[in-house]
Amino acid sequence: MSIRLHGRLSSPPLPTGRKACLRRSGFAQAGGASSRLARDGRQQKRAECMNMFPIIFGALTFFSTLGGGLFAVRYRKRFGILAAFAAGVLIAVSLFDLLPEAFRLATTAGVPLEQVMYVTAGGFIFLLILERYFSVHRVCLPDGTCSNVHHPKGGFFGAAELSAHSFMDGLAIGIGFQLEFHVGLIVAFAVLAHDFSDGLNTVTVMLQSGNSLRSSIKMLLLDAIAPVLGVLSTLVVRIPENYLILFLPFFAGGFLYLGSSDLLPQAHEKNHPLVSITFTLLGFLLIFVITRLLGV
Repeated sequence: MSIRLHGRLSSPPLPTGRKACLRRSGFAQAGGASSRLARDGRQQKRAECMNMFPIIFGALTFFSTLGGGLFAVRYRKRFGILAAFAAGVLIAVSLFDLLPEAFRLATTAGVPLEQVMYVTAGGFIFLLILERYFSVHRVCLPDGTCSNVHHPKGGFFGAAELSAHSFMDGLAIGIGFQLEFHVGLIVAFAVLAHDFSDGLNTVTVMLQSGNSLRSSIKMLLLDAIAPVLGVLSTLVVRIPENYLILFLPFFAGGFLYLGSSDLLPQAHEKNHPLVSITFTLLGFLLIFVITRLLGV
């Protein structure tokens, strides 16, 4: 889920929930007390009331992500199918969401698109080095037969990057509400729609790397709380848009690596070819529908 920040959109009529919020703060009343102190007090109450919306949606993302991860835990014996679906989701998020948004931001900021692709390649290479060099060991038997053995910490690298992306999702919700109320709602629903797959991906990547179920659940909890922390951070800090031009393609490159190099080979190894293709395409379709229907 990426962040759309291009200008302030014209506000439609206030939703009922927001009207109620404004009425409680006294902001929507005509006239009112003329003193500056009273006006400042009303504005402060309105700001406090409006800050509750991103916090509420941030809490919902926690349960959405947790639900996806627990689904993966429940059906972990069908890991091949989960790996195929997760691979489709990760690759599609990069192609349909993160990279298009990075291109748009770069064009607005006057950054050459080649630089966006350089950062994307950097994200791919970064996770390649971490996962292959530090977490894959070459083991040779006395008869000369050699094979690669995955170290569990490789899964931690991938899951940590997924958690960082989830933190950015929380930033998206908070910044959306800072721009306009209805923009925040759209972004929040989009994040909720795909955070289920984020939790599923986190558990799948961890289990694929040979980590224990307990370690996988710990990383799932980190991924689930990350968007909440992202939302809370926007209440005290405003994130410069230029930073997103670097974050988004870097995550896209890492997700392309995880999907194509880690998960798809496992899916092809454990499933019938038609099953792997079907569930990978379902992952693609899910993200495509989310990005097209919600316009994010």
